[in-house]
Amino acid sequence: MRTVARSLVPASERAVVASHAAAAASMGPRPAGRDRRSWTEPGAAATAVSMGAGVAEALGALDLELAGRVEGGLGRGFTGRVVDGYDSGFTGWVAGVFRTGFYVTGDRGAIFAVLDPSAWPGPLHLVAASLPGLPVAGDRVAITGTTLTAGGLKIDFGGARLWDPDLPDGLGFDPAVWADAVPPVDPDLAGVWDETAAAVRSGDLASACRRLEGRGGGLTPAGDDALAGIMLVAAADRSRHPDLRRLARQVRTSDLSRAFLEWAARGSSIEPAHAVLEAAASADRAGLARAAETLAGIGASSGRALLAGLALAASTFPFRPTRLPRPLSLAHSALPHHPAPAGSSPACW
Repeated sequence: MRTVARSLVPASERAVVASHAAAAASMGPRPAGRDRRSWTEPGAAATAVSMGAGVAEALGALDLELAGRVEGGLGRGFTGRVVDGYDSGFTGWVAGVFRTGFYVTGDRGAIFAVLDPSAWPGPLHLVAASLPGLPVAGDRVAITGTTLTAGGLKIDFGGARLWDPDLPDGLGFDPAVWADAVPPVDPDLAGVWDETAAAVRSGDLASACRRLEGRGGGLTPAGDDALAGIMLVAAADRSRHPDLRRLARQVRTSDLSRAFLEWAARGSSIEPAHAVLEAAASADRAGLARAAETLAGIGASSGRALLAGLALAASTFPFRPTRLPRPLSLAHSALPHHPAPAGSSPACW
């Protein structure tokens, strides 16, 4: 395995570090004193329980072993794969720290979040069973074997299950199924929602992108969250993946938001979003209501906007009649995940 050593954050990364640090600061002040969320005891150790496929790719996953089906925290079964090895050449930096974790940016444009167990599995989430401390913005992040080191914090991810779920069969959906599950349109999107809906109904996702991209505040603006929902549903048709990924890469927004959009275009989002689609595909209205409530409670507005995008596309998008088979690639195995505590609102999705 190759080894890369860098002691300074390169100039190309400094703006990313600054923007993410500013966004993290906007989430609220860090606790005063020697609270475990504002410092890291040297040698503090944690164990990762869930790793998104985007994180695995960033860290250089080498080999995959096909595992059986296991149940996710919301009851959905997934095909599991376990990573056997990693490329130790990854070098990154802590780009921002917030109450429940921190962002990492690094080689080849990689961006992902390291989170405590209040967060759901997602394509760019490395979820730990606990976080005994946090690094500070600018700390170096490196990989040795299956250990991620960020400042004084070490996280063993060797036993983490990979998150990269399949989308349900049977898309599109009966619009009536969504009647009681869709939240009001976000105020930041109200002025463009009718035009966006018309674009989605006609299959013109490029037009929908132009209306929603970067609209709203926050690290993942409401417009991007809604767009992620639309792209996730459209990704059920694998023949559209190249076009969807090209659109996602061209969206004018933050690097983090664009990264989540790229994974939505590949058919992967956070676990509650997939639970919503599973329930809708099976016409389980009670299950859909529960999953929608969980999704809507994530973040200040991200979950509601993501849900609105899912509902719009699932009930109106013109699906093609055939779907390509899913390729064998980095694919999720949802760990028997500990559901987010009632009333919790993870800082990032």
